Amino acid sequence: MARKRRARRPPRRWGRWLALGALVVTLAAAGFVWRVLTARPAHDAAPVTVEVPRGASGRAVVELLAARGLVEQPDLAWLALSALGGLGKVEAGRHVLPGNPTLLELAKLLRRPASVAQVTLTLVPGESVWQAAQRVEAAGLGTRAELLALAADPVLARDLLKLPVGAARPPRADGVQPTWLEGFLYPETYFFAPDAGARAVVDRTTAMFRKVWERLKTRRRSDVLAIRDRYGLSDADLVTLASLVEEETKAQEEAPTIAGVFYNRLARSMPLQTDPTLVYRPDRVGRPPTPTDRRDATNPYNTYAHSGLPPGPICSPGARALEAVLAPERHDWLYFVARRDARGTHAFARTLAEHEANIRRYLRAPRDAP
Repeated sequence: MARKRRARRPPRRWGRWLALGALVVTLAAAGFVWRVLTARPAHDAAPVTVEVPRGASGRAVVELLAARGLVEQPDLAWLALSALGGLGKVEAGRHVLPGNPTLLELAKLLRRPASVAQVTLTLVPGESVWQAAQRVEAAGLGTRAELLALAADPVLARDLLKLPVGAARPPRADGVQPTWLEGFLYPETYFFAPDAGARAVVDRTTAMFRKVWERLKTRRRSDVLAIRDRYGLSDADLVTLASLVEEETKAQEEAPTIAGVFYNRLARSMPLQTDPTLVYRPDRVGRPPTPTDRRDATNPYNTYAHSGLPPGPICSPGARALEAVLAPERHDWLYFVARRDARGTHAFARTLAEHEANIRRYLRAPRDAP
């Protein structure tokens, strides 16, 4: 007698959907937690002194931080910290904390021995070494002159960066002193002891640059090899190019596009013609250039009068700009002009005629409301 065959059951696809749904929820939750942990308050506040009682629980410490204005939503903050295992071992005693830290920074600072004051120094992407020196002096970590003297030392720059920082800087008719560390004081928020000094700032910021730069080069290894093979650019050249991208980019998503424009112009031996290079000097940084600036061939940084890259970086590029020059967008655009919109985007063009049409459309039109 033949055996009865069991009817095949349809595959249980619902199990896969449940697993996929659980994965999506987990990733979304992880992203939310990370945003809470790394969000920085918009306000810039003075340092705050917090006294942590001995034996205080992690939740009690979060409530204490909220009472001092360092945490805006204690319940949400504690939930996010709990996802990482809490605050960890918090040191009891008096802590001097920066006024606008992220939760991750707070957790790190509270695990340090108490009664040690910390000075906050924030270096901003797109700012020059002269502006960084002003921030160092304002933070009480040395004088502007001390930091600029360190930045002018090529031997120190080579020792700290572990890479050639470029050829000798050409003399400038305006008498501005070369700054070998321009572009290499990595823009980030740092915490220092009050008596750390300008040399400690230089050591820490250049070490952070090396860490970020090597990580990006490892991630983009094949791109780096292709760029070096085609354009013959050194690490110092790439940082110089990244500084131009940083200065020209406000909308983050445009960084690879603008990097692509610069590479296209280099490949055609076209001058880069980027305005920020015209005003690279202590008393002009950030100001609009003039027609006279474009004609000033005595300025070695003038990318209208001189072809190729300028002698060195013109600001501190952030990770976004550094990665953009390692992985530029491939396209055939050769020109761009600011749209003058609230986001700071650009209109791109392939030909000079298209570019001139964009200039008439955007630079001669009424400026958009912010």
